Amino acid sequence: MGLSASILVLLGLIGLSLSLKPAYQICAYSQFSSKGWLTLLMLIALFIVSYFSYLSLLLKAQETVNFIQLVVAGIFFAGGWFVYLVTRLSKQTIENMDNLLQEKNHQANHDLLTGLPNRQQYYRSIDQFIAKEPETFYCMMLDINNFKMINDTFGHSEGDRVLQIVAERIDSVLPADALAARIGGDEIAIIIPDAQDRNISIIAKQIEQALLVDIPCSGHMIVIGASIGIAQFPKDGQDRKSLMKNADIAMYSAKRNEVSHQYFQPHLTSSQFPKYALDIDKSSF
Repeated sequence: MGLSASILVLLGLIGLSLSLKPAYQICAYSQFSSKGWLTLLMLIALFIVSYFSYLSLLLKAQETVNFIQLVVAGIFFAGGWFVYLVTRLSKQTIENMDNLLQEKNHQANHDLLTGLPNRQQYYRSIDQFIAKEPETFYCMMLDINNFKMINDTFGHSEGDRVLQIVAERIDSVLPADALAARIGGDEIAIIIPDAQDRNISIIAKQIEQALLVDIPCSGHMIVIGASIGIAQFPKDGQDRKSLMKNADIAMYSAKRNEVSHQYFQPHLTSSQFPKYALDIDKSSF
């Protein structure tokens, strides 16, 4: 009976010891940690000490262990594995919740088609850049040339696939600290922090070269052209709306003049582009 009781307590101690890791991992989740879980972690440590003490008593009194002590040993066994199951299942539930929250947060801040940050995320990012009051940074507005013709000719599904490829190529050539976002349709907005010796024209040309590689589309090979407008903070706008609007105006100037990119110039205004003025003036920057 004494041996059986000792084995039960030892097995319970193993289960209790195994529960330390998931309990600690739960406490490590900053959004889920609480005094309750920290208290449980400390209680588990105290329980382990108690298990060792009771096991020591059983080993010393092997010949005199009675039925009551055997029952207590069974409770110790069940209790140890109960705590393990509770902490293990709780950890799995919290991990699932954390993954779900991350997925929801990603969906809320990213475009589902291209995987790029969406309009809302771009707005928050550019506002954060402005709030930091850096010496300068650049806002780019990029529009795919003749994208409507691609949709009309090959269908929207092929157009969506072209957009995905374009987004991947743009993202692949941007500096690591830059941010590209799809803000609607075939329009992509880009933030490029200023850095020493960084040439924005070279980055714009790298984007152009990346897009000039043929894209297979419904059995045909097509070449994507893009028009890029560039505005600089704070010279071309001291808030998000004016900065993006001026980059947009520069983009339409590039499109009209059939050049790959155009810097905003003070003499450029939306009235010079009657075909696009309504879109510029009423866009929800």
